[in-house]
Amino acid sequence: MKIIERVITFLSKLSAWISGIFVILMVLLITLEVAGRKFFGFSTLVSDEFSGYMLVLITFMGAAYTVKTEGFTRMEVIYLRSKGRGRWVLNFLIYLIALIFLVITDYWIWAFVLSSYRAEIRSISITQTPLFIPQIFMGVGVTLLVFEVSLQFSLSLLGRDRKG
Repeated sequence: MKIIERVITFLSKLSAWISGIFVILMVLLITLEVAGRKFFGFSTLVSDEFSGYMLVLITFMGAAYTVKTEGFTRMEVIYLRSKGRGRWVLNFLIYLIALIFLVITDYWIWAFVLSSYRAEIRSISITQTPLFIPQIFMGVGVTLLVFEVSLQFSLSLLGRDRKG
């Protein structure tokens, strides 16, 4: 269990780093676009499209680390009032429902990515970006989220709370 926990922790932290790097890249791209238009009279023509792709990447790749560090919003009023077995049951139900939802979502996201790849769907912009490329990050992010929630669920079953 310790090895699995270390691997999932590493993957969650790696995805958070990737997400953070793309936040910086998105800021730089938007800054280049704004400065280029304002001061130099040129446009990258792709900043809008690529910023959208980066936003998807940032959101999905950061999700697993957000679960790991308990960054998602939850009903603290209910959670903080529960103690002992009540909190364990609450955690069990939350992780079970999340896991069921995420496994179904993960399946359909990967089906979506595969269909975009097979149909060779491209963006309608000047770049004609194959859309499966940014969509892959949705699948990877949700898969990592499934891993992290599975780990949290397993630790909850074992009676171990895990902090970031």
